[in-house]
Amino acid sequence: MAKNIGVVGAGISGLATAYMLLKKGYKVTLIAKAFSPGITSNRAAAFWFPYHVRNDKRGGVWVQKSYNFYKDLSNDKTSGISIIGLIKAVKENAEDDDSWLPLMPPNTCRQMLLNELPPGYIKGYEAQVPLMETQLFLPYLQKQLAVKGVVIIEKEVHDLEAEALNFDVLVNCSGLGAKQLCNDENIFAVRGQVALLEPGYPASIFLDNQTPCYIVPRKDATIIGGTYEEHEYNEATNEEDLGLLLAKAYNVFSELKDRKKIGSWAGLRPYRTSVRLEREEGSNIVHNDGHGGSGFTLAFGCADEVASLVEQF
Repeated sequence: MAKNIGVVGAGISGLATAYMLLKKGYKVTLIAKAFSPGITSNRAAAFWFPYHVRNDKRGGVWVQKSYNFYKDLSNDKTSGISIIGLIKAVKENAEDDDSWLPLMPPNTCRQMLLNELPPGYIKGYEAQVPLMETQLFLPYLQKQLAVKGVVIIEKEVHDLEAEALNFDVLVNCSGLGAKQLCNDENIFAVRGQVALLEPGYPASIFLDNQTPCYIVPRKDATIIGGTYEEHEYNEATNEEDLGLLLAKAYNVFSELKDRKKIGSWAGLRPYRTSVRLEREEGSNIVHNDGHGGSGFTLAFGCADEVASLVEQF
């Protein structure tokens, strides 16, 4: 059994992987050039929802394991995780993918009546899902790792194979960094921009994938998103884009017009046509990257599979 495991990357995938490996009894070292709050995962409007698993057959298991993890942790009020309502709505003549429905846990989702929907929508579902408030959850998770003995090293890894010489197994959770670190041309950035309004409204998450529009209520802000900009590497927000995001949200909930704008974010999602979760042949490296906008939904399920791969060494 391999004993000394290195994990590269401290986004949600890296933290989840370190957590699961530690739980399995391994000695874990977490290496990253940046940690919360200075990482993309901190800018995510993070909630569990199995919509963007990209028809990966492995995804069904991953999302269920992640859901169970968050559900259990929601009992700890200091974790930043809560179970919250989510409304997923569809407009007339909009093409919608319902493949996520079978992935919902029992008794967590129902189809809404027409008179319950916001104006302009003809179909919708109400679900109960985990909300991960990143400003609370990521520091909580990082502290749990440190307290339980994970060695945390802040440095940038430039050569994965050279770093792997220091460990029995090295797990690559470098996200967008894998493009250069692993010479992976299949991974690219998808920029997401969001506007932040003062908190307190609405009470539930709202999700419209076709417009697109999402509204996520947190303790520190109500997040209004979002954009999906492929191959865009500029992390600055654009005021015109933010204005369009807010206009879409105001069309759903006019009450949001009364909320003060308190900021904005842009983050670069590490997108790949399929998640790379595999052992690299002929090496002691395991890859776990390319989760796109589904990082939080997949994180602990993927981490559990990484632990299974490590057991094979």
